[in-house]
Amino acid sequence: MNFEKLDKEHYEELISYLKSLQDEKYRNFHSGLVKNSSSEIIGIRMPLLRSTAAKISKGDFIGFLENSGTKYYEEIILRGLVTANLGGSVEEQKAALDKFIPYIDNWAVCDTFCSEFKSVGKNQKLFFEQIKGYLSSSNPWAKRVGLVLLMTYYLNADYIDITLQLAKKVQSDEYYVKMAQAWLFSVAFVKYRDKTLEIIKNGLTDKTLLKMTVQKCVDSYRISRDDKELLKKLRPQKNKAQFD
Repeated sequence: MNFEKLDKEHYEELISYLKSLQDEKYRNFHSGLVKNSSSEIIGIRMPLLRSTAAKISKGDFIGFLENSGTKYYEEIILRGLVTANLGGSVEEQKAALDKFIPYIDNWAVCDTFCSEFKSVGKNQKLFFEQIKGYLSSSNPWAKRVGLVLLMTYYLNADYIDITLQLAKKVQSDEYYVKMAQAWLFSVAFVKYRDKTLEIIKNGLTDKTLLKMTVQKCVDSYRISRDDKELLKKLRPQKNKAQFD
């Protein structure tokens, strides 16, 4: 595969190459996990996608970004990986972040992209306002991007208080947004137990979110058994039927 030419004329060669990497058993497994993707899943394991993205980034990445589509899930994953490692100025990276969000329609693309976009961790202050803006977006996937970026890069001494407050205030009926909130709180609990416990106890008025947050904490192997028992007591209680 020649990664030096990924213009329109040669792009189909990349698609053929991706199909040659297919692992059918993995496709069947991953399709069950990413049920809401609107794109066809070829079935390529992440190490191979990462190595392919690295080759694209060293080759004709401009041609790739101009010609890649959304027919295949792996095309979008590759776009995310290449975008996250474009380099350039922070302003260029911020623009690239904005530009990629419309391609996201499932949790796997979202979370892979966010974990790879390491420039945010190196420039926390410069990205912060942009990420805050995503939390009030009408696009639920933009909200999840904001939450996952906060969880990945802002659970530290400088940002923990505002991050917890921002995550608490996010409003959405979308499952994958609430799950990102719950995930953030469960990771924050490990790092900043007392601050996060206070939010869980007194700040989560959404019963569904509270229930999901407690469950994520209970599922974590990094939270003690005693704390899990404490958190279980905070689960919303079902209303008991009243009989006359």
